[in-house]
Amino acid sequence: MTVLDSRPEARVGIDDEVFLPELQPEPVRRAPRRGRGWLEASIVCGIVLVLVAGVLAIGQAVSTSKAGPSLPLVSAADIDNAAANAHGTVQDRGFSKLENGAQHSHAWEQPVSKADRRLLSHQMIVARETALSLPTLGDAEAAGLRRAGPFSPGLGTHMIAYNSYAYSAGEGVMSDEQIRHPIAWIYDGTKADSPVAGLFYQATVENPGGFAGPNDVWHKHKNICIVPGKDGIDAPLGADHEATQEQCSQFPGGRLIPATGPLLHTWVVPGYEDSQGVFAHLSPGITCDDGTYNIVDITKIGRRKTACVDGTE
Repeated sequence: MTVLDSRPEARVGIDDEVFLPELQPEPVRRAPRRGRGWLEASIVCGIVLVLVAGVLAIGQAVSTSKAGPSLPLVSAADIDNAAANAHGTVQDRGFSKLENGAQHSHAWEQPVSKADRRLLSHQMIVARETALSLPTLGDAEAAGLRRAGPFSPGLGTHMIAYNSYAYSAGEGVMSDEQIRHPIAWIYDGTKADSPVAGLFYQATVENPGGFAGPNDVWHKHKNICIVPGKDGIDAPLGADHEATQEQCSQFPGGRLIPATGPLLHTWVVPGYEDSQGVFAHLSPGITCDDGTYNIVDITKIGRRKTACVDGTE
């Protein structure tokens, strides 16, 4: 790993291991967890259950009423019709379009031993305290952190801490000091008062020990074009889109990164928890200003600070 000098414009990577906000990650370790496809399915099942419960309640009320004739209880066909109608009404505000494959490989949460559970609980407390130590994006900027890539719904704005490279995860389970030095803090927005949502860690080995237990599924990126700016780093061609050096050279100062090391989101801030787990790739709590997850073509984002279609966060 190359030690970088202190100038922001020089701190753009570590040879071929540079992290950027996740757009097209490639899982690199551990037993998989359940897929993001469950999100829409869960919504659909909830709607179906409500519809069916309503039909059952109405049917029961009518059948036991002394004032009217008895009606048959809900049938299998009624349930099928309710399910079909529910599928037609589901609207996830564009969240499923953010999915890029990582969640689909995560599968169900894996068992955690009692000893690992105790250690993990302690680690989560340390991580949450660390996240809340820089509660706003303005606090992060004041502490010397700089933006890496645009704001994106589900991912937020990553504010990189250049002095944290020395604390990257290795083969063993991360220490408290490593947890206190994430490679980035993640914020829900691009303004000074945008609140912290989680943390971002990187590793220097292929199969990092990371957090206690088997559920922190790390990922990688490849062929990323990075361009240094006054307030951070831009990724004008997105991540994992097989960008070439020729394409990257179109941007002054552009540099092509063949691959990153393993990376991990950790959603430890109350209100931004992901129902897929603290180590899920995306947080549904982070949206564009209009409450959707609609983003522009990420390969054409250029030097924009936000990926939201309406230009907000």
